[in-house]
Amino acid sequence: MTRSIPRTTSRAAHVAAVAAAASLTLVACSAQPPGGGASAESTPHGYVAGASEHEEPQLGLVGVGDDGAVTMLDLLTEESAEVAGLAFVQQTDADGRFVAASTDDGIAIVDSGAWTVEHGDHSHYYRAEPRVAATLDATGPVRIASTETVTVVVASGSDEVIVLDRADLGQGEVTELGRIDADAVAAIPLGDAILLADDAGVRLVDHAGEKLGEPATCTSPTDAMTTRVGIAVACAEGAVLATAEDAPLEAIPYPAGTDPSTIATTLDGRPGRPSVAAVGGTVGFWLLDTRERTWTLVPTPTPLAHVAAVDDADGHVVAAATDGRILALDATGAQLGATEPVLAAALARGLTPTIEVDASRAYVPVATDGTVLEIDYADAARIARTLPLAAAHVAEVGR
Repeated sequence: MTRSIPRTTSRAAHVAAVAAAASLTLVACSAQPPGGGASAESTPHGYVAGASEHEEPQLGLVGVGDDGAVTMLDLLTEESAEVAGLAFVQQTDADGRFVAASTDDGIAIVDSGAWTVEHGDHSHYYRAEPRVAATLDATGPVRIASTETVTVVVASGSDEVIVLDRADLGQGEVTELGRIDADAVAAIPLGDAILLADDAGVRLVDHAGEKLGEPATCTSPTDAMTTRVGIAVACAEGAVLATAEDAPLEAIPYPAGTDPSTIATTLDGRPGRPSVAAVGGTVGFWLLDTRERTWTLVPTPTPLAHVAAVDDADGHVVAAATDGRILALDATGAQLGATEPVLAAALARGLTPTIEVDASRAYVPVATDGTVLEIDYADAARIARTLPLAAAHVAEVGR
């Protein structure tokens, strides 16, 4: 049964509150000249030449069409702008700032020009002009993941992992720190190391691909995601967790008696939180808590096509049901709200829904009508806005 919950603040009010708190940390952390640029005396943490620093996250959606058209939609103003035109696009991936696209001309990396840098107990928010930062001589499918200093691109079509200098990439320059021959499911930087997951299991390697420490058994890895605790890799046995470059890899097995038809294949959730979610076959969804090192299978009345954990104080989970509805659930599987079956046409065409989750909203592209739905998951899955963004691939940036 659906229960009603109080209406939450609007996106504008939420951003205003964030801005008020951020303004205090900006004053304490660094001085800025007029216009938001870096001063000669004090360079803000994470600053990149040509960027301006702001008091609130510069949240936006990057849309990439199959035809290669790249559009940036500002979530604060709802203004959109064309960024570039790429060759035909098969697939994309994003890291919160950069969007990597597998195209007929190679792997294009689009710099959204919006990013957040965590700095102790506060964050810095930056904005620069969006542009195509690089085109790599490699082929997809593609995955991209970054730390503050390194960006790692998995080019599955070329069986390569390409390690790039992130600061240079932000200036539109390509500086390769290494290339690794590997048919990797995922490669994610962790300190000075890279966590590599492929058919040989999970291991930490350096930028040249040399092994660091002991590998971990991981049969048929399918996905990986960075959490607040470390990097989690989905395996047939459960998960492998990497917490630091000098720490041993940890196994998080499924509960005894787990039905193989329910095992997780795709991990998703709000970036920077300890818990992620995954579809559990037709039964419901899994919650992987990397802090507690536990898997929990949560039954739902309706099978799910995709699910993402918000991992907030109320334990919200956002899901796309196989009947086309977008659901707001809690950590027990109780339904807190639902939309109409807005994704039914897309699911009927065999399209896999995606869900982008941040601290107050979820963004779900409706692939059949050129819009993205902004879902207030704390207000019974209310559709807060319908945003025009005609794109086959959508990623939230600026987080």
